[in-house]
Amino acid sequence: MNNNSGETFQNAKVLICDDDPTYLLVMRDTLESENFQVIDAADGDTAITKYLTYQPDIVLLDVQMPGMSGLEVCKQIRQHKAGKDVPILMVTGADDYASIQSAYDIGATDFLPKPIKWPIVGHRVRYMLRTRNALRDLQSSEEQLRYLAYHDDLTGLANRQSFREHLQKFLTLAKRDNHHVGVLFIDLDRFKRINDTLGHEFGDKLLAKVAKILLNNLRDCDLIARDAREDDVSEVARLGGDEFIVMLSKVTDTNDIAQVAQRIIDSVSKPIKIGQYEVVVTPSLGISVYPHDGENGEELMKNADVAMYYAKERGRRCYKFYSDSLNARALERLQLEESLRTALVREEFELYYQPQVDLKSEQITSVEALIRWNHPTLGMVSPGEFIPIAEETGLIIEIGEWVMKTACAQAKSWIDEGFPPCRMSINLSSVQFKRSALTETIKDVIEETGLPPEYLELELTESAVMTDVEQNIQRLKQLKNMGIKIAIDDFGTGYSSLSYLKKFPIDTLKIDRSFVTDLAENKEDEAIVKAIMALADTMNLGVIAEGVESQSQLAILRQYECELIQGYLFSRPLNKDDIGMLLKTGLPKRKQQ
Repeated sequence: MNNNSGETFQNAKVLICDDDPTYLLVMRDTLESENFQVIDAADGDTAITKYLTYQPDIVLLDVQMPGMSGLEVCKQIRQHKAGKDVPILMVTGADDYASIQSAYDIGATDFLPKPIKWPIVGHRVRYMLRTRNALRDLQSSEEQLRYLAYHDDLTGLANRQSFREHLQKFLTLAKRDNHHVGVLFIDLDRFKRINDTLGHEFGDKLLAKVAKILLNNLRDCDLIARDAREDDVSEVARLGGDEFIVMLSKVTDTNDIAQVAQRIIDSVSKPIKIGQYEVVVTPSLGISVYPHDGENGEELMKNADVAMYYAKERGRRCYKFYSDSLNARALERLQLEESLRTALVREEFELYYQPQVDLKSEQITSVEALIRWNHPTLGMVSPGEFIPIAEETGLIIEIGEWVMKTACAQAKSWIDEGFPPCRMSINLSSVQFKRSALTETIKDVIEETGLPPEYLELELTESAVMTDVEQNIQRLKQLKNMGIKIAIDDFGTGYSSLSYLKKFPIDTLKIDRSFVTDLAENKEDEAIVKAIMALADTMNLGVIAEGVESQSQLAILRQYECELIQGYLFSRPLNKDDIGMLLKTGLPKRKQQ
């Protein structure tokens, strides 16, 4: 509508049609005096032509006209695409009830009785335009609400509800026509580290980029993998966070799904540039296929999710098909979570300690506390299995406090027994570190156990400290002011910014074992170790190399003057009795080569 003054409706176009030239003239003068644009027609055929030409905002039609009646004009306008919601006011005798009913039946909006009261015509037209606009606004709001209900606002992709409905629709067709449907569950590997390091705004932009890659690539995948027909449908949706899901309808060969999965992995894994950063994010895919892996949408989505976790366990950046054995694994994980909730109460945890050895003197100067779970039926459960579950469920807070108290109490007992000075190194998960009560908790533990703060070292990963950097710097300073040492664990595997790193009040860098494992054979790993040593020297930081298992590794680390060594070459993690004996007697002579 061409009005520029809100509810005044100035310049709104009004089409009037009447075979009486007097009525037509008076109607034109009345409406033009109210600032409407008037388009007139003396017969029905002309009215239809002018409606299609000018697309008026409202139409006034005389019911009784020679030739094409106003009722027929109304009917034809309603049949036109643009005429479905235009207000149509029928002008008829006040007692012509049959015409009035006929007008409503064919789609008239309202009627204006003759004789016409000319002063109210402008008000009547404005009222009808206002009503038309209100209906349009309501329709627009409903369409917007429907869009929001079925689409993800960040990426514009279908959301979970939309995906479920489409999937169920095509499962019904698949059952009728006896064909397969593939469901691919996609999760981005280590996305949280990127989110924590570069911020949630950056993470959102990255998710939007990935969504576009999936959309652009999926059509190509489909054309490569299958003979696409008009009734073949592929849909990609975002389920939330960094989780996406894809449906492939009318699959004839499950090998085709594997081709699509690999194509998605290859395309998403390419470097993505956002602003000044270029990042690489890789996907892990789980695949379920109808009808083998489920007969309804919920089963297929659940089983594809299970397969995706298996893909992550198998090394990430790969796809795995669902099988019953994977479902059993998911059930085991759920049972493990339930057992974990009672493990502290049942006193099933214990600490092991691995020595950290001074390379020059080959004397133990500190130990790292490592938690072990002695499950009553499963035996020793690897931390790699239960720590991620503890972090996801929040149980890591309670478990972490137990580790802190137990390790600090053990270190204090060694001091009381007259052992050589030995610092206790304890890992803090990012979940623990983000707690506002962390500093007070550690202070309470130190006071309760009586351990001098200088005998405590806290290990934090790069990704943990690179979230909310300024706040974390203050928190670390509080810990440092208490006399506690700070180490950055797994150094070299995260996204540390050197401009921030130099601001952190840290004491030690721990070279990740992934750079030590092939140190003697891989020149790139040696170059990384050399660079870390140079950085530490420049920043006056200590260095610990973990995962040292061979004399060749030791020789290279000695060459670059690494201070502390941790690994099986000197000792495995030991229980409190065995580590106590080792602290008393020192390392065996055969290890000192």
